[in-house]
Amino acid sequence: MNRKDLANVIADKLDIAQPVAMQFIETFEQIVQTTLSQGDSVSLMGFGRFYRKRHGARIGRHPQTGNEIMLPARYVPVFSAGKTLKETLSLTV
Repeated sequence: MNRKDLANVIADKLDIAQPVAMQFIETFEQIVQTTLSQGDSVSLMGFGRFYRKRHGARIGRHPQTGNEIMLPARYVPVFSAGKTLKETLSLTV
């Protein structure tokens, strides 16, 4: 399911216009991005938690030349599924 499909499903379920549903999705994404960039997390009870994790600096290799290169420390976004989501998925096996 892509963004447009999700907006269509939300619009149908809530009986709202598709552009309004798309605006909701875009707003949600912006809020999550801003919150993570500030170092906080977004928790949706039962569904999951969005947070950021720090990857330390390390030495890597250039894929074409094989030379060692220094990779800087960085933050990456992480999603951890909540109990309800995990249980829902385990029932579909």
